[in-house]
Amino acid sequence: MAGPLSGRAALVTGASAGIGRATAIALASRGADVVVTGRRDAELQDVAARCRDAGANVVAMRGDLDDRGFVRELGASAAHVDVLVNNAGILTYAPLLESTVEDCEAMFRTNVVAAFAIGREIAAHMVQRRRGHIVFVTSLSARNVNALAVGYAATKHALSAYARGFRVELKAHGIKVTEVAPGMVDTDIRKGSTHPDVLKSIAARKFRPLTPDDVAQSIVYALSASDGCCPDLIELRPTDN
Repeated sequence: MAGPLSGRAALVTGASAGIGRATAIALASRGADVVVTGRRDAELQDVAARCRDAGANVVAMRGDLDDRGFVRELGASAAHVDVLVNNAGILTYAPLLESTVEDCEAMFRTNVVAAFAIGREIAAHMVQRRRGHIVFVTSLSARNVNALAVGYAATKHALSAYARGFRVELKAHGIKVTEVAPGMVDTDIRKGSTHPDVLKSIAARKFRPLTPDDVAQSIVYALSASDGCCPDLIELRPTDN
């Protein structure tokens, strides 16, 4: 039996773990073919295998979206997709005055510049076909600023502006753009956090975070909307927060 996304093809960035992994598998299980990309080869091959087990045709391309050459190569290999899930991102927690310029630059390169770069590559092909759907995965931090994650919030504010800008400029070409903004999600993105203030804050958390699959299901919902409807912004919050 054909799934609700049969006949569609999607590129998912940051697919080797977390939200990207869950999204790739969710799309494949609903009939979409997928192109998956991420930095970690073993994890990427594992998610590709899971997608194939779901019946999808899969292309897996390991690489770094901070590398412009790889972005061009990925854009060419994924020129056929009618869905882009622009998800890849990094996070460094630290008090503002202890944050380094290098950490700030790294987050902006991956969370903003790389997202713009691959978005631009894929959107150009969508414009030629006059159809497509781009999903930007941002954060509730795109509209709020929390202590210890100011730099991350700045990148998500910028990425949200790109989501809105892509929507404004591409809607005349038949392209939908959705921003999915989750609250805290239980992924490995915080595993590198070592600052004692950060660890104390995480330990004091009194709510259960969202799961990667929670976010993946919201992306499936957005992509399943009727042709005449585009969910512009989906904000996700844990029910007990």
